[in-house]
Amino acid sequence: MSRDWLRRRLNVFDIYSLVHADSQSTFYFILGVVAAEAGRYTFLVVLYGTALMVAIALAYGEMGSRFPETGGSYLYVKTALGRTFGFFSAWLLALDQAIMVAYGSLDGVLYLANMLSYYGVDVPYLAARALSFLVALGLFAITLVGIKESARAATAIALLDIAVVGVLTVLLGLAASLRTPPPYFSWGNVPPSDVWAGLSYASRGYTGMDAIGQLAGEAEMPLVQVPRAAALAAGLGALYGVGLTALLMNSVAYPAVASNPATAVVQIAASMPYGRWLVLPAGVVTAVVQIMAALAGFVAFSRLLYKLAEEQLLPAVFSKVHRRFRTPHVSLVLSAAVASALLVPGEIYLIVDVYAISSLINYLLVSISLLVVVRRGDLYGAVRSPTVKGISLVGAVGVITTLAGVLLSTLVRYGELWIIGLWALAGALLLLRSRKKGVRPVK
Repeated sequence: MSRDWLRRRLNVFDIYSLVHADSQSTFYFILGVVAAEAGRYTFLVVLYGTALMVAIALAYGEMGSRFPETGGSYLYVKTALGRTFGFFSAWLLALDQAIMVAYGSLDGVLYLANMLSYYGVDVPYLAARALSFLVALGLFAITLVGIKESARAATAIALLDIAVVGVLTVLLGLAASLRTPPPYFSWGNVPPSDVWAGLSYASRGYTGMDAIGQLAGEAEMPLVQVPRAAALAAGLGALYGVGLTALLMNSVAYPAVASNPATAVVQIAASMPYGRWLVLPAGVVTAVVQIMAALAGFVAFSRLLYKLAEEQLLPAVFSKVHRRFRTPHVSLVLSAAVASALLVPGEIYLIVDVYAISSLINYLLVSISLLVVVRRGDLYGAVRSPTVKGISLVGAVGVITTLAGVLLSTLVRYGELWIIGLWALAGALLLLRSRKKGVRPVK
């Protein structure tokens, strides 16, 4: 990069921690929503979502080892499909990162409020909404100070989450309480409410893998660390997804999940033999992971716009860095503004319904790009996925699963597409403005 705002570099777990927060936070909320819609087919639906997540994580790891610099999907798609496709892949992804700031801030606070209600403390909804604005503002301040500080905060929370949810809940829970067989477990008689809606939510349940690409330029040894972080995200993400779903369908009654889907993880913890000791830590850790996802959203959004401005596809102001902290403060301010606009209604389902459709489009373009560069023989990175007659298997699975997700999400949640359309229109106008000014492409 021409202007490196880092004083210290990131390691594998720093990168993974930000990805962990972004991906797990969505799944913690989506799991209960998917279960409420898919009923006895929940496990099969989550397997589809897990396959999508693994394919995208591995695609980002493979492409990231080829492009050890900040830019992520923009660089991948630009190389295979051209600058225009590269611009829109990054521009649409940036919208989702701003949405993640709003989602993580609001849902984290609401989760904490739900936890307090278990102990007889009622938090007024208006107070929770006001607190979500303060949380977003605090996270903005952290990301303004620096990426290393952001990563350190995310690392501490990721370690707590792995210990409480990953080890105590998933691993020990599977060993101690799994009594009914898959794929229906104890929900064999539970009819689906809307399996298509369940598939739509599941396709968007594991987003956040794109953060790997945004952090490649800030790693100590990106050619090695980016693929390792991707493999770690894919492996632990699959363990969480499959394990938590099995425990939910085995130990928690469907009516309890359908009545309060947002607290599925806490309900799983409460159902364990040692549940009374897990409810509070599992709830608090889950809430804080949601908040850390908002932190990851700030980081990824600012890096995406920084790269587009550096490539002269956006106004140069977005490539400016703070004099003291050396962070892209203008992009951070814009992400805070978009998130604040989404926080004003205070409706978590509005945010969730519009979230990740843009990411799926981005992931589809990245998967296509992986197929193209592998087929052309242009991919010379640290790792390479298996191929059949020159076709990347990871890229092929990514195209199939993400295309299904885009179609499902478009058909089921078409009422919110106007928000994405407005953002895409704004990007198109900015791109036309840069071309009218006669800016030469950056090589």
